[in-house]
Amino acid sequence: MTRNERGFTLLEVMVALVVLSLVALGYLQLFHGSHRLVGDAREWSQAVEYAEDAIERAKLSGPGFTGTPAESLPGGFRREVTSRPWQPGLTLVTVTVFLPGSGRFDLDWLAQDQPAEQRGRVSP
Repeated sequence: MTRNERGFTLLEVMVALVVLSLVALGYLQLFHGSHRLVGDAREWSQAVEYAEDAIERAKLSGPGFTGTPAESLPGGFRREVTSRPWQPGLTLVTVTVFLPGSGRFDLDWLAQDQPAEQRGRVSP
């Protein structure tokens, strides 16, 4: 065997494969982590959407809104809406969305109470 032959030795090929495997493993871990983060972000976005939906329903219900019992939602979410007096003329409406697994998201909204002279009166 002469020293002028071209090519890689078995040791060089093995070292190159180990280095490439480590780089590929790093990319796979990065991909897996980003995939998990996207899933978490999607879950939180869904929780915010459910909370905003409940706030809009409370707005449509009017100033006499007293809250709703806990309800199950698609995807394993659960939502609870409560209201309590905040200050004279204001009611605090709180929407709590429980995420699947663990975690919760709270959204608060202050609603103005209807003046006593307007209660029971129908607007034209």
